[in-house]
Amino acid sequence: HDGLQQYLFSIATHVSMLQPQRPVTERTIEQLRRAAFAAQQEARFAVLALSSASGNAPFGAALRRYVDVLTADGALEVDLDIDEQIRLAPDEQIEIFRIVQEGLANVRKHARAQRAEVRIGRQDGRRAVVVVDDGSGFEEQSNGAGQGLQSIRRRAASIGGAFTLRSEPGRGTAIEVVLRG
Repeated sequence: HDGLQQYLFSIATHVSMLQPQRPVTERTIEQLRRAAFAAQQEARFAVLALSSASGNAPFGAALRRYVDVLTADGALEVDLDIDEQIRLAPDEQIEIFRIVQEGLANVRKHARAQRAEVRIGRQDGRRAVVVVDDGSGFEEQSNGAGQGLQSIRRRAASIGGAFTLRSEPGRGTAIEVVLRG
C-alpha cells in the first residue's frame, strides 16, 4: 500500500473528529501523533527511493540508509547484500526500493522475526530480489496474502517481474521477485 497516502488520510480523518462540541481525547491525540510520525517516515523513505532513481544518490546507498533507519530501534536485524554489478533502470530502482520496504514492513508487523535478509543480485543468471525472514511464517493457502503482499505483487508486475512467495508456519517467509532481462 502507498503508505504516505494512507497516513495522511488517517490524519485528515482524526482532525475531522476534532470538533468544538466534542471533547479531544488522549486517544485521538495519540493516533494523530502516530499517523503524523508514520507519514514523516514514509515521506523520508519516498525521497530516498526517488533520489536513487534520479541519480542523486546511488541505489545501494539509499537502500542502506532505509535499512539503517528501520533497524535503529534494534527490534529487527537486517542483512543487506546488493551486487553492485546489477544494473537497474530508474523505474526498477523505485519499485525494488518499495518492494523491499513493504517486505521488511511485513516482517516487522507480522512475522515476529529476529532477522531478515535482503539480497539483490543474480540468481540462476537472472536479476532477482529476495527478502527472507526467520519469523513465524504462515500457511500459504490461508488468508496470509494481505495488502502488503498484493502491493509487492503489483509492483513486481509493473516492472515485468515474476513474484514468488514461500512461507511455512514456524519457518519464516521468503518473497522473491525475478526481473526481466
